[in-house]
Amino acid sequence: MRRRAAQSAVTVQVFYLERWKQKMIVELGKDGFEEYTKNIFLQGELFHSALESVFLCEEIATKEKSKDGVISGYLSSVEHVLEDISEVKALESGVYHETLQYLGLVDCVAKYRGQLCVIDWKTSEKPKPFLKNTYDNPLQVAAYVGAINHDANYDFQVCCGLIVVAYKNGSPAHPHFMDPDLCLQYWNKWLLRLEEYMDRN
Repeated sequence: MRRRAAQSAVTVQVFYLERWKQKMIVELGKDGFEEYTKNIFLQGELFHSALESVFLCEEIATKEKSKDGVISGYLSSVEHVLEDISEVKALESGVYHETLQYLGLVDCVAKYRGQLCVIDWKTSEKPKPFLKNTYDNPLQVAAYVGAINHDANYDFQVCCGLIVVAYKNGSPAHPHFMDPDLCLQYWNKWLLRLEEYMDRN
């Protein structure tokens, strides 16, 4: 029953990917967009894999570290943020909000400066020093917070979020902390967005 419901549920990413995709196709053309996304997803995959190794206290494979320097800059970028992260509770973990029928994959749940957060790792070639520069990412984090708090698979509650924007050139990442009030604001926006999506489909 739960599996069938999950298969029919809306994924959080659906809202954001389609809008971004159309914008990029206009800018790069279809072929250019396909090449761009292939490289971006490869970098993102390697970066997330390397972070998972760090949190699991494993040594990052030398091959992975030096592979054309693809992720070395990103890892250098987040070093100062990693110092403030402790007590990892979940990594690359599926979440499902049964009542609202949506699901997603959370990058990380851990404490940031003592506050339990849903942590979303982002890579960027452009500086994103302010939360508003992260577009819909805060909505995504709020959606994950809501899903975790309504998913019986998790025996804890989360009320904060953290979006970490890492840079390819190794410059210090921008961590954007979302306190409970801010998460609640974005949660309410997410509910409106979800309602609009459901009305259209």
